[in-house]
Amino acid sequence: MNKEEILQQITWDSYGIGKITLFVPLFGQSLPFVFFVENADSPTLTDKMVACVEDILALKPEDILRVKELLWEECLFAFQVADYGVDILDGETVLQAHLREFEVANAEDAYQKSEVEEIHISHENEVFKGQYAEIKINTASDNYISVIVKNGQIIDFDDDGTYLGWFDQDEQDAHKKRKKTLGD
Repeated sequence: MNKEEILQQITWDSYGIGKITLFVPLFGQSLPFVFFVENADSPTLTDKMVACVEDILALKPEDILRVKELLWEECLFAFQVADYGVDILDGETVLQAHLREFEVANAEDAYQKSEVEEIHISHENEVFKGQYAEIKINTASDNYISVIVKNGQIIDFDDDGTYLGWFDQDEQDAHKKRKKTLGD
């Protein structure tokens, strides 16, 4: 999809936020793409923003395995650092109790119990070395995260509102922070 095709379909709100819904082959569904521009009074798409759309639309079917892997990692992390008030049965660890209660046993379950919400693309891409899109997902553990796509590759996930510049320095920045939190 080129810039002109996007501009013909996009709608802009009074805050300079643009929206368009496109079919994303990776997920087999249409999803809203949300564009955050620098100038709300004169919203425009940059070439880098358009390239991010193309990156998302070009993700390969096998990339879904990476998404599932990241959603599984998110569940394991969330259930170890947060208390959801789950009753722990005799012989269970806290993690096992949460996985049982949320009925998540593997990466496929984590994916099936998650909901892909939308794709975010920001004008901030212009200051980064890489080009970034965020796949916003409400996870099986009821967290809202960003799966980070950098230069057409799914690289990591982080909390909603993450600073994408961290991934210019280290594509595994958030992963390393999670490991540090868990003491790994």
